[in-house]
Amino acid sequence: MPLVSVIIPTYNRCAFLRNAIESVLKQTFSDFEILVVDDASQVGVERIVRECRDSRIRLLRHDRNRGEAPARNTGILNATGEYLAFLDDDDEWLPEKLDVQVSVLSRRPLSVGGVYTGFFVVETTDGSILFTKIPSIFGTIYAELLRHNVIGTPSTLMIRRACIEQVGLFDPSIVYGVDHDLYLRIARHFAFDCIGKPLVRYHVHDGRMSNDPDVLLRGMKALTRRYGRERGFLVNRKVLGSGYYDAGIACIDRNQRKRARLLFLYSILMNPLEWLSYHQFICSQFEEHQLQALKRLKRRLFPLKLENDSNEIHGLPIGRMK
Repeated sequence: MPLVSVIIPTYNRCAFLRNAIESVLKQTFSDFEILVVDDASQVGVERIVRECRDSRIRLLRHDRNRGEAPARNTGILNATGEYLAFLDDDDEWLPEKLDVQVSVLSRRPLSVGGVYTGFFVVETTDGSILFTKIPSIFGTIYAELLRHNVIGTPSTLMIRRACIEQVGLFDPSIVYGVDHDLYLRIARHFAFDCIGKPLVRYHVHDGRMSNDPDVLLRGMKALTRRYGRERGFLVNRKVLGSGYYDAGIACIDRNQRKRARLLFLYSILMNPLEWLSYHQFICSQFEEHQLQALKRLKRRLFPLKLENDSNEIHGLPIGRMK
């Protein structure tokens, strides 16, 4: 049996899936199996798997679309490895990712249930790196996870099978934040280690669930119902403020400015000390062409600050990453 089971859920993303699989096949560590879970795609997942021509790949299919959590669970239930590693179909691994994680986790006591890495956030259209996330939080991280998702994308994570045996599978009742929920349940019983370097390429594109404000809000409310009391009053308000802020950013991206203003206002009410919510609330009063005009005016008035424009999106600061 392989030491590592790599689980790749996919749904109608063949344009990304091939690169994700190939990034696993290029790993310097080779004792793995790949379980591609096709969540009832309408496109040729089977053809991509067949063209990869590697006996370590297994294709599992759902007869209907069941969603993120059931797809990951199908992979887990069919995995044979001692370690489980997750890869979203629109992400990629750097070649040494599995090698480094296996080396770290195999030397840690069984009380350490998983190890996660840093990652690059990549603009899909041109391949540019928007920013890099370097983790530094390890050990007993439950309190930190209550405040925010310090692990980030599940594509960075490797866990022991024992974690799932202890806490159960991904929860299909949570539409967004299902990974965060599992991290919290694992962190109640196990410690985590981290690798302070980016070993994953996390791609930003329009098809992500985090671009849908309704999905964001439903996920935030589900996690709040489950963990709100443990967070405490002040932390819970900060988490809610952050959730409303992120949903507002998603509305801005969809040009839903009226709704964005309301969400930024909710964010301010939940967390009055977060200045970005005030800034975005003010900016949301303007239409896109007005913001572009203000941006051009700024360039004329402050030409020496042009180098900062790379940190802006639509004339606004980049939103907080989930």
